[in-house]
Amino acid sequence: MSTPTTPTTATSTPAAPGTPAPTSGAAFHLEPTLPGSAASGHEFLVLTPPGRTLKKYVFIQDETDYLPKVLDKYLREFADSTAGINIQGNNQGKRTITQTARDLLKVYGPLYFGYKASRLVFNKCRAKLINGVLGSTRRCYSVEAVARKYKVPVDRTDDVNSEPFRAMLRSRGVEFIVSISGTQLYRKDLRMQTPFGIVNCHGALLPKYRGLMPSFWTLANGETWGGSSVHYVDRKLDNGPIVVQKRYRIWPHDSLEDVMARSKDLAAEAIIECVRLVEAGNPPLLPNPESEQTHFAMPTKADVDRFRTHGHRFF
Repeated sequence: MSTPTTPTTATSTPAAPGTPAPTSGAAFHLEPTLPGSAASGHEFLVLTPPGRTLKKYVFIQDETDYLPKVLDKYLREFADSTAGINIQGNNQGKRTITQTARDLLKVYGPLYFGYKASRLVFNKCRAKLINGVLGSTRRCYSVEAVARKYKVPVDRTDDVNSEPFRAMLRSRGVEFIVSISGTQLYRKDLRMQTPFGIVNCHGALLPKYRGLMPSFWTLANGETWGGSSVHYVDRKLDNGPIVVQKRYRIWPHDSLEDVMARSKDLAAEAIIECVRLVEAGNPPLLPNPESEQTHFAMPTKADVDRFRTHGHRFF
């Protein structure tokens, strides 16, 4: 269900007759001189409607419970136009994996943290045995196995903003990037070379709940609605205009696992809808005003107590 906010549509000026389109794989710079471009009122430009399938690339977190299903739904629609997938770590923000695990143990407590850790290890073992050794992709237990199922290459890097990685994207002619719960920041050089922009899927009803762990904070604050937003990426976290936003109802008996599962289901639908809108040209854009934002970081024990006062549990 979309928010009732009236969408605003960016305008695009058609290219002059005979003006060549940007060459696929070139180092694009989104400046007003780019043929067929027009200022959108945001940090990025809107190009003349492509009216064609764009060459896409996916950034995705290495999560094993929900994201393999999200990626499967996306690739079922767009595998043949996806140039590759970068799998990113599970660290939160600027924390290392070790720091993230230590902080989450404090938040979750040993029982739920142990459950999540055992699920991760169990799914990775199943992925290695069933999807790897046995070669079965009937059910995939990792995002890498899903990529293998659809024969989409996986590229590993610690920094997607590095020049070698960006050169690889240019060599494959990547025009549009989809970030699915990505954990890295996408800096100016990467944004500028991606002619149709980068979109990110965030598990909240932006502009509220920017930052870390939006599903937790939605429950801790007693919200009755949650959602998933697919927005353009700009220089600030979770800040660009929204292309698609979908909502779901929250009930007092919902656990954090319930809400995360529902959020990821809607995320898959929103991502597919977003890609189709961008490829059709002139996608309607919902405002994501900074003046209305709320931003959250890693919860404390007091935040967990507040989460529980609303009747919620982790699982």
